[in-house]
Amino acid sequence: MENNVVLTMRDISKTFPGVKALQHVDFTLRKGEIHALMGENGAGKSTLIKSLLGEIPLQAGEIQVGGNSLTEMKRKRMPYYRRKLGVVFQEFRLLDDRNVFENVALAQQVIGVDKDRIEKNVRGMLQLVGLQDRADVYPRELSGGEQQRVAIARAMVNRPSVLLADEPTGNLDPQNSWDIMALLEDMNRLGTTVM
Repeated sequence: MENNVVLTMRDISKTFPGVKALQHVDFTLRKGEIHALMGENGAGKSTLIKSLLGEIPLQAGEIQVGGNSLTEMKRKRMPYYRRKLGVVFQEFRLLDDRNVFENVALAQQVIGVDKDRIEKNVRGMLQLVGLQDRADVYPRELSGGEQQRVAIARAMVNRPSVLLADEPTGNLDPQNSWDIMALLEDMNRLGTTVM
């Protein structure tokens, strides 16, 4: 694998009963790139991302991320693999019983980062996404655009090499959509590969 290649899909296919979700997909993503995968509803975009996360097994093909073959990976290694990926979903997936700070901090707590480092990293990420003054607010008190910013902060706080965004602007108005796309470009300028 080339040094600057962070993700490769070779001839991947996935079929659900009566639906060919992915057919012979080939794709290479290099360090520092930003790509938009576009298609109609039902075209297989979410299936592709779930395949990259190891949530959906493939029927054919191979996926490699950061030199790791997802196809051959044992289940017990999956959590370590997923640490290299940041994921942002259309539905935000924030925990309603935790405030903004706690939602972002959770990504660091699950990998055992010490409390002082969590404080520093989360505060820095909230500053980066423009929510430093909203750390104590709960998701229900935020606009859709703010909730997506929290989701991006959570996905980025562990500094993943790849950020996967599954329709990150699907639930947002046009202005918030532009703001989120600009934020993803900012993350890319910081060195994260974005799809």
